[in-house]
Amino acid sequence: MADNDRKGLHKFEPLSYNIIGACIDVQKQLGLHCMEVDYQRALEIALPKFGVQFQREVEIPITYDGVVVTRRRVDFVCWNKDDRCLLETKAASVVRPEDVEQCLLYVTKANEKLVLLVNFGEKPIRARRFVNTPQGVGMEVE
Repeated sequence: MADNDRKGLHKFEPLSYNIIGACIDVQKQLGLHCMEVDYQRALEIALPKFGVQFQREVEIPITYDGVVVTRRRVDFVCWNKDDRCLLETKAASVVRPEDVEQCLLYVTKANEKLVLLVNFGEKPIRARRFVNTPQGVGMEVE
């Protein structure tokens, strides 16, 4: 059975699994105590190995009534031939509520379909997926 046929999984599974796989590979090699920028630099090497194209530090427009009122900078915009998602990285002992709010802002006000929040400061890494569906925004933790 293909990943996309499994019950409860959204259509971004192949892309999100490849991104999370790259993140796991980076943490295995670098360990826990690096700075966030170190993990980001390693991800620039790892993501293509996992079939993920990316742009780093991209400005995402935040709109009100269809008008851009501000922009926020996301760590990575990632894509493959089928899908796109945002990747926000952290290197902290715990994810703060502000980090979750930042991802919720991307999913709701920037109308993104999928945002991954990956914390390299926890072992194993913690990945949270924020998914924008017709039923509303959901969060999953892996």
